[in-house]
Amino acid sequence: MRKFIFVFTLLGGFNAFSQATEKVEIKTSAICEMCKETILYDLTFTKGIKDADLNLENKVVTVEFKPGKLTVEEIRERISKLGYNADSVMRDPEAYANLPMCCKDGGHDMGH
Repeated sequence: MRKFIFVFTLLGGFNAFSQATEKVEIKTSAICEMCKETILYDLTFTKGIKDADLNLENKVVTVEFKPGKLTVEEIRERISKLGYNADSVMRDPEAYANLPMCCKDGGHDMGH
């Protein structure tokens, strides 16, 4: 019985280790609260992402994720498909065209 408990505990420890997360900071082209809401809503419901926060002052989104579930490059691609630049990954032009005016370059002149 002791061997079973030891093995079970040991396997549980490996399972906890496999659930480890990493954090990454990604520079975006987000400029307003609506940008923030759009990006965070999408990331929040992305499998493998544990937490995300976007600082509009420096335009950096900090993402805590499970590296076994997705990669940093996949996170950047998700952001770009929303219409925003993500580090060196350029925004999807069609998604950008569909963003509200306040989320587009120059839209910040409108009170954002």
